[in-house]
This record gives sequence, structure tokens and C-alpha cells, in this order.
Amino acid sequence: MILHLVTRPTVDCEPLVSDLRSMGRTVLCDPVIEIEYYPDKDIDFTGVQAFVITSANGVRALRQYPVSRDVPVYCVGDASATEARKSGFGKVFSAQGDVANLATLVCKQLNPHAGLLFHPAASELAGDLKGDLERSGFDYQREILYSATASRALLTTTINQFKSHNIKEISFYSPRSSKIFSQLITASGLNLTLAGCRIFCLSSAVSESLRAFDQAEIYTAAEPTGDAMKQLIMKNS
Repeated sequence: MILHLVTRPTVDCEPLVSDLRSMGRTVLCDPVIEIEYYPDKDIDFTGVQAFVITSANGVRALRQYPVSRDVPVYCVGDASATEARKSGFGKVFSAQGDVANLATLVCKQLNPHAGLLFHPAASELAGDLKGDLERSGFDYQREILYSATASRALLTTTINQFKSHNIKEISFYSPRSSKIFSQLITASGLNLTLAGCRIFCLSSAVSESLRAFDQAEIYTAAEPTGDAMKQLIMKNS
């Protein structure tokens, strides 16, 4: 039985865990990031023409506020788009890529003079969504509605499984999670335990922080979607 380490935040583990188990994996979850939401801010949503979403957690944070589900939602990828539809939003668009792709989609479909773009975000951001949109004439507002806190250490169970060379696969879905994992594994002195381990990454940006582990086998999805990751894992079992 293949032991697969999942590093995603607890709120994001499903349906990944179910998919992995259906592929015959034993799953170990050790989130390197945990999410905390801020539901009590005083925010005026008047004049918002669309929400721009860079994480499924942005949708989860937003749905704790009395916002209209008729407002269009522009999402960085399919996972956040799925979360938006689950939350009742009717007009959901996916850029199927990164923040630059999201800015391109918004600029192509929306009018800079039609109202505010509201971005529910964490304190740390990837890319320059604000700059890309404002340079195109959009009125952009970012509110920190959640935090993504990095773990200070891997779980003892995870460390022991690495020391025993039992972990054969690891999956990463964000550049920050792969960077944090890289720092934690190095701090624990476990670099060599990744030898021969298959590491699956959602994008090249995600894999960048893992290149130092050259004894591992690093694979990158053909496109940054959950389906592409599933196919990647199945193909390289």
C-alpha cells in the first residue's frame, strides 16, 4: 500500500483524500498551513461589480458576510470556482491558472467603469493582482478576511514515517505550502528521506521550492486543476 502525504489545510483535504483512497493509497494528512477566518469586519459591499478570488478560502471567508449571490465571481482556478458554486453564487468564472490569468480574464470580460472589484484575501498574496487590475483602470479593494498560518513543525507521526522511509508520495497545491514544507523538512534534517519519493505539484510555481530535493521524483500537472493532479498521480504510480 502506497503512503501518500497530504499537506493541504484541513478545510481543503476533501475530495483529495477520497480520490487518493479510491486509487488505493493510504493517506497521511499533515497540513503545513492552517486557516483562520475573520467574520466580524464592518464592510460595505455597495457598488461591487464582481468578487475576485485567489483561493477557495476567499470564498469561505466571503460567505460569512451578507453578500448577494447574484454578484459575479471570478476565480483563479477550478477549486475556488467549485467552492463558489457550492456557496450559492450563480455567475462563476474560472481563470484555470494563476493570478496573472485571473487578471487577464477580468480585464477581458469586465468594464473598469462598472463598479468595484472586491478581493477577499489573506495577509500574504502571490502575484500582483492589485497592480494588474489598477493599471487597467479598475477600482480594486482588498480586505483581509482570513489568515493562513504556517506550521512550526511537522507532526511527530510524519517525521517518524519519513525516518522509516514509508512515505512514497507527497502532493502540493500552492507555492506557499511547498515552501513551508521545504523549510520544515530541512529543519528536521530529513532531506535525504525524500530520495525516491514521488512529489506531485499543481504548477511549476509550486514545484520551484522543491527543486533542491534532487533525489526525489518531481512531477508537475499539465494544467493547474484537480483533475490534472489526479491524472498525474495515476499516471506516475
